[in-house]
Amino acid sequence: MACGDENSKKCFTFIWKLENASYCWQKTGERIESPSFVLDSIEETKWKLRLYPRGQERSNEIGFYLVREADSKGADNIEIQYDLSFLAQDGTVLETRIPMTRTFFKKYGFGFYSFAMREDVFVARRSAFLPQDTLTARCRIWKSVGEISKDVQCFARTHIGIEKTSFLWSIKNFSSIQSVDKYVYRVKSLKNNAQLMGLALNLPGGLNAEEIISFDITPRDLNIKYSTFQLSVLDAHRNATECFRDEFWFDESVGTKRFALLRTKRMLMEAKNVYLPDDVLTLQCECTISFDISLQEIERISYDNSPAQDSETDSYRLDKANLLFVSKSILNDNLKSMLDDCSLFDINLRASNRTYPAHKCILSARSPVFKAMFSNNMKEKMSEWVDIEEFDDDTISLMLQYIYTAEVGELQWESALRLYQASDMYEILSLRNICSFYLKTSLCPSNACETLVLADLHEDDDLKSYVQDFILKDAEHIINSDEWGHLMKFNPKLADDTLHFNFTEEVRL
Repeated sequence: MACGDENSKKCFTFIWKLENASYCWQKTGERIESPSFVLDSIEETKWKLRLYPRGQERSNEIGFYLVREADSKGADNIEIQYDLSFLAQDGTVLETRIPMTRTFFKKYGFGFYSFAMREDVFVARRSAFLPQDTLTARCRIWKSVGEISKDVQCFARTHIGIEKTSFLWSIKNFSSIQSVDKYVYRVKSLKNNAQLMGLALNLPGGLNAEEIISFDITPRDLNIKYSTFQLSVLDAHRNATECFRDEFWFDESVGTKRFALLRTKRMLMEAKNVYLPDDVLTLQCECTISFDISLQEIERISYDNSPAQDSETDSYRLDKANLLFVSKSILNDNLKSMLDDCSLFDINLRASNRTYPAHKCILSARSPVFKAMFSNNMKEKMSEWVDIEEFDDDTISLMLQYIYTAEVGELQWESALRLYQASDMYEILSLRNICSFYLKTSLCPSNACETLVLADLHEDDDLKSYVQDFILKDAEHIINSDEWGHLMKFNPKLADDTLHFNFTEEVRL
């Protein structure tokens, strides 16, 4: 099948997906390039696509080019016919130029400095051009003389690594803060808890009657290229008023950026009953951080079908179990990517210090408690927030990781205890079983009583009987310990039940 509507000859088609396109850090005059690809049928020449997301000279334009690589094989100059397009998710052409015939020298290219308007692609028709924030670019290449022997399609992608995070910052005793006081919030990664940025509050004081509230934002990870930042003030009813929204570029020469709120200290003080309940200023911060390209690859190459190829395909059989494993692995990766990139989220889990973007449908599928929240006439159904203040950030992060990937990673004793409690509260039974198994295999005389109390509190008869049996098998050490004395003092019935469990076990055996 010929691949061109305008040209009936067979061609080479290169389709490039740029993922997280909104977070390209390139300024005007800076470019991002696709993975390189080779046209075996045209003297093994080597090519790439080049985009200027914010234009070459004018920031409201997008430049788009086909470039021949400097180390390309073949003659010094090659004449080809090509066209460039932006595609919709279903392959429909959204923006294109008619095929052009040009002679390409090594290291040089042809294209359009104003291929599309940035406002059109990133704002006005964003849903068409950027589904899931992915821009799809296409280049088709024909021989100018003769014809390629068969249609070829090459699929590539570039993934810009990002992390989205949101958090609440409560600044106490706000009215008495002086210019010399230092308040810094450490923005940490949801993935590994590493510090990403520092956000410092500045109040000049002195003769500045308005007392402009400004902040310094400093990257702590040298891989950070670009960030969007939104900051709102929460009132006494937890309603948010946006006070700042902008984007920042970071480089080695200028690491710290400063910005000011639209609300001054005087304005907040004059409405302190609204914005300063108990003299606490609560800020809601949302930022997305771009970390450079995290993946650049050719995904696959496909050829036009011929009888020989069909026969070859029929003779090739994949192991069903292995295929199923790979499919599940891909699904896990995709869901983890949704969690990490916070794409398409419609609910925020709000802890005491941080908020976690999530998806109602996924939470509902994994937890009957979340499903009830979002399905019944509960406040969470119509809200964008769910308050989870019973657990710390690490526990919520581990629970979300399991909800999205069915994996928990390495557990420690304390984290397993807290995760057990969270999974029981939200009725994620498979996760509770994993935590229970970890607690059983990690029992020792010093933690047995604590685990017994946990099992009794959550009415987990299986874990409770296991711990009771463990205690009685090592009764000489445990019953004479401080932990057992504490149990006898504060929960004598449970201690008595455990000793009675010994009698029951002896009779049954």
